[in-house]
Amino acid sequence: MLFFALVYFFDDKGLIAALFPAVLVHEFGHIIALRLFRAYPTKLNATLSGFALDYSGSLSEKQEMLAALAGPAFGLIFTFICAKMGAYWCSDYLLMCSGLSFLLNIFNLLPAKPLDGGRILNFALISAFGSASAHKVIKYAGLITSAALISGGLFLIAKGCGFSLFTAGIWLFILQRKNSCKYS
Repeated sequence: MLFFALVYFFDDKGLIAALFPAVLVHEFGHIIALRLFRAYPTKLNATLSGFALDYSGSLSEKQEMLAALAGPAFGLIFTFICAKMGAYWCSDYLLMCSGLSFLLNIFNLLPAKPLDGGRILNFALISAFGSASAHKVIKYAGLITSAALISGGLFLIAKGCGFSLFTAGIWLFILQRKNSCKYS
């Protein structure tokens, strides 16, 4: 009820209403993959790092990697469908859903924890080189990704293009020190 009140009173441009289905499809992708691997989602938490999905059951590194990839994969398929339908029906709402879904899912593929891209890279590195090496690489990948976003954000601020990328970089930098739930 609170979400709908927030949308009604504060979402004049429809951004939250367009982002909500993109987030649902993304999380639904993770849930489908977990269920295919006989893991059972137990709780969806909203945290400072985004949504975190706890589950019961055990997954191999390969299954973890595929489950992490499923969210962005479903999200990018949703992006494409919304873009096609939005163009066909001249729907600004569907085009906004497409654009926000694209941004959400591409950002989520960046190689930094707790993002899906960081999880994918982490499990790939664990499979290839072991846990100790993987943790070192993923730590530096997250810091480099954060620094790149902050630098790009400062450039965009200097050009008068807003501060969103800078804020995202700072947010991601702070999250490099936090522990996330089992699955995000």
